[in-house]
Amino acid sequence: MKPTHFIDFEASGIAPDSYPIEVAVVFPGGEYQALIQPASYWDHWSYDAQDMHQITREQLVNEGTPATQVAQRMNELFDGKILCSDNPADCYWLDVLYEAACIDPTFEVKPIELFVGREVASEISGRLPIRKAHRALQDAQALSNTVYIYFSDMPVQGR
Repeated sequence: MKPTHFIDFEASGIAPDSYPIEVAVVFPGGEYQALIQPASYWDHWSYDAQDMHQITREQLVNEGTPATQVAQRMNELFDGKILCSDNPADCYWLDVLYEAACIDPTFEVKPIELFVGREVASEISGRLPIRKAHRALQDAQALSNTVYIYFSDMPVQGR
């Protein structure tokens, strides 16, 4: 099954008490992106991670959308869909987001391996552009474009 919806998260770090700070989804006909305002108990911050995504905690506090609103909007947009991620950690960030929102997602996030198998996923990962800065929307767009190109380059069966 070829994926059609692609998700990426950026996070406050990689420690167990890190949390999602940005989410983006690229889907047929559109994109969704949100900075996530830290929940009251989210306090871990990695300046190494900040160097990668270029988002400050102050920016999240001032410009971010509360977790509940992000989760509700994502449920509206992606109800019943399966979103594809190139990083298994995105499943964890989704759980952290929805736990803070006190609701359940009405869609699923699965790693690309479950869509296309380990070998093809590895090939697609190898084709992803390498960028120094990481932002959720650009990363989701890169995955979407790379998957599209990969499947466009494949020979059609039966011809």
